[in-house]
Amino acid sequence: MRSAGNILLVSLITGWMQLGIAAPVDERDMKAALIYNFSVYTTWPETPSKVFNVCMFESDQDSLNDRLLEKRTLNGKPIRVLSIRRIDDVKSCQVLFMEDPKNVENKQLIQQLQKYSVLLVHNGQKRTDASMIHIELIDKRYHFSINHQAAKDANLTLSSKLLRLATRVY
Repeated sequence: MRSAGNILLVSLITGWMQLGIAAPVDERDMKAALIYNFSVYTTWPETPSKVFNVCMFESDQDSLNDRLLEKRTLNGKPIRVLSIRRIDDVKSCQVLFMEDPKNVENKQLIQQLQKYSVLLVHNGQKRTDASMIHIELIDKRYHFSINHQAAKDANLTLSSKLLRLATRVY
């Protein structure tokens, strides 16, 4: 009887220890989680839209787990992930996620982001002045920096909580 109790105790402890081991997180899942959390701590001007649109260009389509985002809501609005083709399409977005750097410095894109209050989240090694939030993977950890002025220029308000978590705010 005592050995059965010991076996049960050992198996419970082993089970709890396994729960404490961190499993590697899929890169696409992590980017989706970051975008969601950036969105939670950002305030947009009022819009009549009944959905919250996270957009990306077709070239970036496989960069994040859209299903993970689409399971969530933000400010009572369901999140929808859209693939866009043209810069003019950003007018229907609240967040634009980009990995492909060729469009990041496009003047027309920057004007559209400001005009329609779109939060630009850029992932990659090269930081640009157009990125409002730049994320990068360094030593197996995600870090992000914030271009606060670019967000203000787009009439977006970033929470002080988000600003404190950034590795750099400029």
